[in-house]
Amino acid sequence: MAERSLGRTLWTLALALLNATLILLALCLWLGWALFSSVAQVTGDVAEITGSVRPLSTEIRDLTGQIGETRSTLAALRAGGADLQVCSALEAQLARAEARVAELTETLQGFEGELYPAIEQAAGTAFGTFGTTFAATLLDAVGRDPEPAPPTR
Repeated sequence: MAERSLGRTLWTLALALLNATLILLALCLWLGWALFSSVAQVTGDVAEITGSVRPLSTEIRDLTGQIGETRSTLAALRAGGADLQVCSALEAQLARAEARVAELTETLQGFEGELYPAIEQAAGTAFGTFGTTFAATLLDAVGRDPEPAPPTR
């Protein structure tokens, strides 16, 4: 049996450590790449969803403002002696429009109420603790306060 020198053994050990380190580094890079591609996909989905929800809430707010302006114009018409039958018909139309805007607002709030916890739960399931933190950051970015996480045992 041939004897090995201490230097050669140490050199072989150093190469083995370098090899193991490079393999672990490659694995970490691959896992990080997979994680961040998933994060990018979730971010894109959230951006698309909030891009659909935000204009609706802005439009509802604008419609509410326009209804208020129309009501004040109608009150000015009444004060000016306009036909009461026409004013009553316009008020009835405004009341229906206000009821519809109220329904839309309630539906949108219900949608947001269900959507954001679902996003947080999906991200939390997909990414563990990192996902929960990421989901909270996303919710904060879209203007919603994240719900406090339940205590873990």
